[in-house]
Amino acid sequence: MRDGNITYEVALEPDPEILGEFEAWLEYHVDEMIALPGFTGATIHKAEDPDSGAALRIVRYQLADRAALERYFEEFAPRMRAEGIARFGDRFRASRRVVLEGRDAALTDARPCPNCNELLWGQYCASCGQRARVRMITFWELLKDAGDLLASLDSRIWRTLGLLMFRPGRLTLDYLQGKRARFVPPVRLFVASSIVFFFITSLNTRFEFGPDAAIVTGPATGPQVEEPAPSTPRTVESPESGDPEAEGPARPRGRVSVGTGGGINFDDSCNVDYSGAPDWLARWVPPERAVEICRRVTADHGRSFARALLSNVPAMMFLFLPLMGFVMKLAYPLAGRYYAEHLLFLVHYHSFFFLLNIALIMLRWGADLVAPGGVPLTVLTVAAFVYIPFYLFRAMRVVYGQGFWTTSFKYILLGLAYFLALLTTFLGLLLYTAVTL
Repeated sequence: MRDGNITYEVALEPDPEILGEFEAWLEYHVDEMIALPGFTGATIHKAEDPDSGAALRIVRYQLADRAALERYFEEFAPRMRAEGIARFGDRFRASRRVVLEGRDAALTDARPCPNCNELLWGQYCASCGQRARVRMITFWELLKDAGDLLASLDSRIWRTLGLLMFRPGRLTLDYLQGKRARFVPPVRLFVASSIVFFFITSLNTRFEFGPDAAIVTGPATGPQVEEPAPSTPRTVESPESGDPEAEGPARPRGRVSVGTGGGINFDDSCNVDYSGAPDWLARWVPPERAVEICRRVTADHGRSFARALLSNVPAMMFLFLPLMGFVMKLAYPLAGRYYAEHLLFLVHYHSFFFLLNIALIMLRWGADLVAPGGVPLTVLTVAAFVYIPFYLFRAMRVVYGQGFWTTSFKYILLGLAYFLALLTTFLGLLLYTAVTL
């Protein structure tokens, strides 16, 4: 390649049904392209995707210099791309790249990158960015890499968190517009934030079920749940035999208290009552199995059940989000977005939710360490409680671009669907946890 020359490469994947028509149009389109200022030639290559077997057409345009390419992007690219979209719509996919320079590998001592097998021309791979050095890294290098990642102001972690937390919907919109390399991948962000959130939650919550026990939230700084004093033995009716038998210390009707609110009364004798329950529930969980589950749950005042329930919540979220993705697809039928794009919106929103709650929990811990009971965080908690629904509304407007009243209507419908879907999946989680305990 001559100095200054630039290759502009466009890879096209048409649907099989339009391949013949697409090729005929492509010949005409390439003739129009090379007639533009700065274009010096073009070649069309037929290729095939090795994984899917799909037919590809790769066009390599030669341009005189970088200025000619920039002029094309500014003056001609929107019109030329719109012609193909107007004719074929979404029945073909296109990807583009600019090749700035090349070298003859036979004339150099270049070696392949150990990560992606592209030829190396320096200390770092131009394709994947990995360093050419392959020796075993030291522990110091691991710490240095982590420090560079967190301390750099240009790090994509801070860039991602800044948009995610303070500009509702902007991160999702940028990602959908193709600005992706600068941000943390959405699924990785969601998985990492959810793991940290549920881990901190498990440290921040103590569960007690049974007579006069409580679910206590907050750092365990002392005894907060008092066990009831054992009472005298009593005679109860055995669920299996129906005959009176001694059962040791009496276990009267207990109460599960959530914080300082009310409670739910239940009978500790594990009597089974299926009145009003659906038939499938009685078949799936027969009475003897229900009695066994009840005894396991009440044996340690529900501690094992609560731990198992908390460990299953992340798996529930991976079922809940795809379900809500279908709801978003139904709410925006004319938005022209794929299901995966609606799912991306929900992944970013829930990542924001997890990170905000992580920050609140850490602030509460810090306040308790500095001045236990002396630093009120009520205002901050209320502000976060208001910010979460506002964030969702604003994100919907930014990503989907609809008006205030239309978005308000869909926001209310989404809230109802969210509540019903969350309630359904959580009840299923309770039943699954109880059966598999």
